[in-house]
Amino acid sequence: MIKISLAVLLAAVPAAAFAVDADEPPVAQPDEEKVICKREVATGSIMSRRVCLTKAEWKAIEEQSKADLDRTRAMERSRSLVKESL
Repeated sequence: MIKISLAVLLAAVPAAAFAVDADEPPVAQPDEEKVICKREVATGSIMSRRVCLTKAEWKAIEEQSKADLDRTRAMERSRSLVKESL
């Protein structure tokens, strides 16, 4: 049933939809829109998963992680100063 439905759909789509114009070069994506895939392993797991994001999204995640780390370090410094003053 599924194979027949897929065949009917593919037959209904004009061949021109799949044709590539040889005269026009492929449009290059801007560097920030390039998709980069990485494998990540969750803590406590042996299974990895593939995560694909644009270069801009990976950069935003890295910046957010650095900001979180800086905030955590600042909180730890302030706690140690409070303990010292007591």
